[in-house]
Amino acid sequence: MNFDVVINVDDNYIQHCMAMLCSLFVNNSEHTIFLHVLTKSLTEENKKLIGDLSSKYNNKCSFYNVNESPLEGVQFRSKRPLSKAAYYRLLLSSVLPQEVEKVFYLDCDIIVLRDVSEIFQLELEGYALAASLDNFPYTQQHRLQLSMEVGERTFCSGVMLVNLKYWREHNCEPRLLEYAKRHRKEVHLHDQDVLNYLFKKKWFLLPPKWNRCAYVHQCTKYNGYKDFDYREFRETPMLLHYAAVDIKPWYDIYTPFKSAYMKYLRLSGYQSVKMDHVCFTKKMSLLYFTARFYITEMLVWRFLTRLV
Repeated sequence: MNFDVVINVDDNYIQHCMAMLCSLFVNNSEHTIFLHVLTKSLTEENKKLIGDLSSKYNNKCSFYNVNESPLEGVQFRSKRPLSKAAYYRLLLSSVLPQEVEKVFYLDCDIIVLRDVSEIFQLELEGYALAASLDNFPYTQQHRLQLSMEVGERTFCSGVMLVNLKYWREHNCEPRLLEYAKRHRKEVHLHDQDVLNYLFKKKWFLLPPKWNRCAYVHQCTKYNGYKDFDYREFRETPMLLHYAAVDIKPWYDIYTPFKSAYMKYLRLSGYQSVKMDHVCFTKKMSLLYFTARFYITEMLVWRFLTRLV
């Protein structure tokens, strides 16, 4: 099977990108992946690393130097603001070739664990994208910003099957950019807010196995999930998403599921591995968290799983 995958990356995230791509390629070796890399400033050396890794697994790779001028005026949060690259996925319908009608978007802080080709069998007619459930808005003010009903579902933009045909037919890009530039009292989730605002009730809910946060034991509660959805989330997730702000597998201390990240980083052949140093106090906190995580994982949830 042939399918398209898109990422956006800069030089600061190349190490994590290599680990993610290696995990994707290794676990999807029976397919040909057309990789689309969105970037503004990626060195030729790092482009070569990605290109060589793609070629090693007989995949194709294209780079797109994103013109950021359409993003002038997009809004950022005051604490931990991101760069304009966070908004690149709003430009997918114009940046990617017109013949690409469906593309799998992946953040770089992910490790792919299995063959992902089944997601391309979804029929997305009438849907802008497919994604997994996320647990926001965070406040009443956030809900008002998004013009959402009480109890309305929201999705994570870090893992999405994007229906570019829908985006183009419904002229979505200028509408996405308009909201991204709209003045908001407080910016919460950058592009994720934008996508959720425009595509309310126009997105397809994926099973929770498609976005397992590496540091949680169970997925967001939702009464539409079946028992097998919860089991698959825990026992056979499709990927691990290291989405937590303060717990990353590239810290110089062991954290939950760090071994998966290190495995594929080594397999990628990336040479300039760098682990981020964390202070003693934070290390003690992370050690406590990790110990508690695995005790709960082994003693509590395995018991509960047998009861299902």
